[in-house]
Amino acid sequence: MSRHVFGPVPSRRLGFSLGVDPIPRKYCNFDCIYCQVGKTTHTEAERRSFFDRQELVLEVLRHLEKAKAVDVITFSGSGEPTLNKDVGWMIRELKRRTETPVAVITNGSLLHREDVREDLSFADIVLPSLDAVTEETFTRINRPHPSISVDDIVKGLQVFRSAYKGKIWLEIMFAKEVNDGPDELERFRRVLEGIAVDKIQLNTITRPAPGEGAKPLEASMLARIGRMFGNRCEVIAGFDKRSEALGIDDWVARVLDILERRALTIDDVASVTGIARDEAADRLRRLESQQLLQTVRQGDILFYVHAEKSDIGT
Repeated sequence: MSRHVFGPVPSRRLGFSLGVDPIPRKYCNFDCIYCQVGKTTHTEAERRSFFDRQELVLEVLRHLEKAKAVDVITFSGSGEPTLNKDVGWMIRELKRRTETPVAVITNGSLLHREDVREDLSFADIVLPSLDAVTEETFTRINRPHPSISVDDIVKGLQVFRSAYKGKIWLEIMFAKEVNDGPDELERFRRVLEGIAVDKIQLNTITRPAPGEGAKPLEASMLARIGRMFGNRCEVIAGFDKRSEALGIDDWVARVLDILERRALTIDDVASVTGIARDEAADRLRRLESQQLLQTVRQGDILFYVHAEKSDIGT
């Protein structure tokens, strides 16, 4: 089983994404109520080296050689990737050694730091998040480290945009009755006018999350917010690609690697491993009987999670 690389994962935003996890599980400076990885267990505010950066890059390259369908290499994973101070070096190495685009999914909390902006400047796409524009709502939905303020995040985004030549796709994750009130939305609209991102991607909770009050927003409400925020907005669509079929050992390894970091539906598993839905269901039942995974229901949707991720959906 891979230590730092997982997937390719079917990403609604990026296609088939080869995930790179440069952070120990749940080292983060946020503890978001909607996080599909689970509750933050190690609250970090300072950057440091966590792993052998050369070995991590080699692991990515080995996976690229084996995978037939990878649209992008994505730094994300089990916590905030910019907490790893080697992330810039790793991005540069991958850009030097492969033509596959590199993306970074970040909560944006450290973009006010010059060293972080420099590191991310080498990526092709940066996908920061901004889930609130008032401190009260920011604290409620993201539960940040005390050193982080929403004003720093907004200013960091503005400064980063002024120099960064790649694409910035800003994600806003909405939780019902948390950050969707009329006053918050109007403040959002005004703040977004001052940030020249390429896309504003509206999302809501679709997978099991540990936080109380983490409820999804209706599609009609997301569409209304999109109209309010302007032409750069898009509601993130579903995923409709299918990966290459895998042998059973590779299939099990890939599924368990992904489940360590995110929940999957049967359709997700079929898509990312290239097998029929009925066969995916049979294999998942066998893994569940072996206590390697468990199921969590959110509304009408059944999700599969890693057996060790007991904090999801509780």
